[in-house]
Amino acid sequence: MGTVYEQVIVLIIVFTASFLTWKMVKDFYKDKFHMIFTHLIAIITASFMLLSTMFLFAPKNYQRGSGQSEVELTFSSVGIVIIMLAVLYLLFVYLPKKKSK
Repeated sequence: MGTVYEQVIVLIIVFTASFLTWKMVKDFYKDKFHMIFTHLIAIITASFMLLSTMFLFAPKNYQRGSGQSEVELTFSSVGIVIIMLAVLYLLFVYLPKKKSK
């Protein structure tokens, strides 16, 4: 797999994880706070998800100008992103729905 395809796949994974984080957090807090505070909390949380997922895909010994790939697509990194999203789903969607029933 080429480096351009890896970069595109990593960007899709990172942006999807950030969007899903924003959506789950926004939907959780929309009835608890004013909409502006809800969006601020959701944006900050999604920004942390964006940064943490980008750090997951960064190569361990990256040096600028060396011609090395800027991202490293591994199964463990993708698995960690899926686990982080599953934990967020559990905390912000599944448990509140179960508790309200």
